[in-house]
Amino acid sequence: MSVRAVALSALSAVSICLSSFAHADANVSSRMQLLFIGADPAEGAPGPLPADMPVLTMDKLPIADEASQEAFAAILRSNPVSTFVTKPNASDGQFEQFFLVTDVTLADPGEGLSIELGSEQLTITDFSNRLSTLVDAFNPDHRRLIFLRVNDAEDILPVSMSELQSAVGAAGFDVAVVMVGDITADAQCGNDASRAIHYPLITGVADRAPFGDGNGVSTIAEVDDFLRSALHRVTVRDGGCGPRYSMIWKSGEDDSQPLVSHDGLPSFTKLETRLYQETFEALFLMESTDQGQLRAFLDDCVYCPNEEELTERLKSMRQFELSSQLEKDIWQQISADDNPVRLEIYLKNCTLCTYRSDAEERIAVMRAKDAARDEEAQAYEEAAASRDLAALRNYVETCVDCARKDEATQLVADIESDEIYQAEREVVELAKANRDVGQMRAYLADCTICFAKDEVLEMLEVEKRRVAVSQPCFAAAGLPQLGGPRKLTEIDQNAARNICKVALDEFPEDPALKTILGRIEHAAGNMDAAQAAYDYGVEKDVAVAYGLAAYTRYAPADTESVDLAAVEKLASKGAERGDWLSQELLTVLYSKELVAGKNAQDAFSIAIGLAREDNALAQFFVGYFYMTGSGVEPSDEAAITWLDRSVRQGYLHAFSFLAEL
Repeated sequence: MSVRAVALSALSAVSICLSSFAHADANVSSRMQLLFIGADPAEGAPGPLPADMPVLTMDKLPIADEASQEAFAAILRSNPVSTFVTKPNASDGQFEQFFLVTDVTLADPGEGLSIELGSEQLTITDFSNRLSTLVDAFNPDHRRLIFLRVNDAEDILPVSMSELQSAVGAAGFDVAVVMVGDITADAQCGNDASRAIHYPLITGVADRAPFGDGNGVSTIAEVDDFLRSALHRVTVRDGGCGPRYSMIWKSGEDDSQPLVSHDGLPSFTKLETRLYQETFEALFLMESTDQGQLRAFLDDCVYCPNEEELTERLKSMRQFELSSQLEKDIWQQISADDNPVRLEIYLKNCTLCTYRSDAEERIAVMRAKDAARDEEAQAYEEAAASRDLAALRNYVETCVDCARKDEATQLVADIESDEIYQAEREVVELAKANRDVGQMRAYLADCTICFAKDEVLEMLEVEKRRVAVSQPCFAAAGLPQLGGPRKLTEIDQNAARNICKVALDEFPEDPALKTILGRIEHAAGNMDAAQAAYDYGVEKDVAVAYGLAAYTRYAPADTESVDLAAVEKLASKGAERGDWLSQELLTVLYSKELVAGKNAQDAFSIAIGLAREDNALAQFFVGYFYMTGSGVEPSDEAAITWLDRSVRQGYLHAFSFLAEL
């Protein structure tokens, strides 16, 4: 047999072996084969290659006559143990899905386009023939994808693209991905994903949400969408990594055609983990307003789920920021305008209208000033001419245009420094503190500037109302000088409580009413509550509270001792304020000489004053002092007069003394 015959026989045997070869994992073998020519499978891979990844490698394209033999050798090298079926024509060796990755360099030595692959330089025709023959040798069911990574330092491809496209197209792949750049420089970028876009595609990333429909099959349309984003991303990113530009060549127009079936194919753990993490992060960033986080994700992501939406979101945020800054700059220029024209233009043309409410408020103020200007000017002139302090203050506090505000403020200050104003203010403050109706009426009758006229009139109405609602309470439980009963036993406690409650509901903090409420508690035997009410009245300087507080100390509970100094101190203050009970207590203390330096003469001086005010008890004291000659020259005639007046007012204790005389 000739040498040629032996060679042909050997090639025939190789073809038979190829057609009958099977992986140890027949399913993976029948599903997919990934061939690398002049490229490292591990370069750019997202982690170590899975043990079941069906990868074949060749250093160069074999010549056509050696294609089957080289293909068979590549298969043998990729499998530690191979199995062959016995039937020569068995179809088990066919690959259902076939993928090819190769790195080439374009050159033009002057004789037409040539391809450098491995250590060889091929004409474009030779390259096309060898590539087609090799792919035929593997006998795949479907020639799915070829990844052609082109080193084109001299920028030859733009004028030679049709030649290269025809050469690659002859191999019959459904889709060709051509990435043009500087392969050497790209390789120096490290384990960059742009060097291994084939791995995400064959493991199903293009079919997963949000890239595809997740049905286990990547269609040409899904792969095309994924590739466009991925290739664009690695092209535009900084650092010199990735191709300068890329192209996707499709053999037909049916984009719905299945391109990669992922059922049972191996996967990369790191790829799965990175994809899951990026998917989660993308979902989070879809709700984020942090531009830095969004930009960092889009700069660093490998698979970039929701990239288009996130890019648009970042763009919108930047546009918002820019518009916001522009409006801020414009507002700073026009916010102090005294003319509303530019403010109105802003409102008609603003995009974000951040300062709409401010502009509308400014315009409203300017319009209000225009409307109020004449009226305010007239009001000021009238107030200034009459030196009407209240009107001037009102102008200063409520003016809208305020053209004369500084003048008005100075005029107010001048009037307030006037002696007449100071005197009137003192009267008003005293009347306010004492709630003295008489002082209020005197101010209204005598004032010259009358700056507080309205305030005093209002206070007068309040005090009139206070007197009206307080009087029934005073009559029910107050002291005699207030129109109430002298003795605690004469107080109808339930009725008095109800009457006083009505007044306290309207004037809850009135100290006089609270003091009288203490007298009701006193009548009920609630000494702690009574004492607290009296002390509150003393704190608020209620005249009757001094006498009541002094009395509880003069006649304390059985277990308590009498503090005469405290009694005399409280009673003295009450007496200065005209309180009857305080003066009665001092009369008793002085007449009994219970206070050092005080005697019956001091007692008579106090009692005679009270008696003349129709105090029945004081009238009795005066009659008794005249009868006994205590602190005054004795006089039966005077004694009878005062005792009779006391009896006529119902003080029965004076009756026996009157009868004796």
